[in-house]
Amino acid sequence: MPKNIVELAVSDPQFSILVQALQKANLASTLQSSGPFTVFAPTNAAFTQLFQQLGVNSIDALTAEQLTPILLYHVFSGKVESKDLHSGYVSTLSPGAGGATVSLMVDATSCKLNSNTNIIDADISATNGVIHGIDKVLLSPTVVDIALANTNFTSLVAALTKAQLVETLSAKGTFTVFAPNNDAFTQLFSDLNTTLNDLSAEALTPIKRLKAKCTMPCSGYGVFTAPQTPSSIPEWLTST
Repeated sequence: MPKNIVELAVSDPQFSILVQALQKANLASTLQSSGPFTVFAPTNAAFTQLFQQLGVNSIDALTAEQLTPILLYHVFSGKVESKDLHSGYVSTLSPGAGGATVSLMVDATSCKLNSNTNIIDADISATNGVIHGIDKVLLSPTVVDIALANTNFTSLVAALTKAQLVETLSAKGTFTVFAPNNDAFTQLFSDLNTTLNDLSAEALTPIKRLKAKCTMPCSGYGVFTAPQTPSSIPEWLTST
């Protein structure tokens, strides 16, 4: 008899802790609905690794409020089998800042999520979607985590590290970052006839600082300390 996502998870021993987590977070009924959903399902071994990382013994140590955003970060709308996965960012169901949802990076070539989590059991089909088993519990990323997971931002990460701004952007808070990719940094270094190694932390930090007067607090060049949508970006940044 065909099974929905939750029924499939219940019937598979490797997902027993995931089922406990879904029940505790009151999300089982959501994933029993029509959907469809794509679920990246951590195995029991993945949850055990998370418990060791957090210094707890079981799912009992985590509250429903803590579990909900974590679990929803493993789900996105639509049924997407492994052959239909495309490299890039997808919007999960986990709520993020400013009414947005938290993004997950997919590398379809290597079958990895956020550059460090492997899809190990793909295409477990359900009546309301599909499950892909994974070997690690995904945690909602910070701005720095997103940059670290994307090879297009290695120069940005190196610059932030040298300017000692990684801790700032890893801190609790909400930021909107205009992030130059590697090509942008290459162009900058060419224009300045220099390299990152030639620039000191003191020289890099002002590059990250917003030089114009803001209508809201700013913590770095191209970095707002509040989530921004296109309609809320100050007019002086969009005017020509």
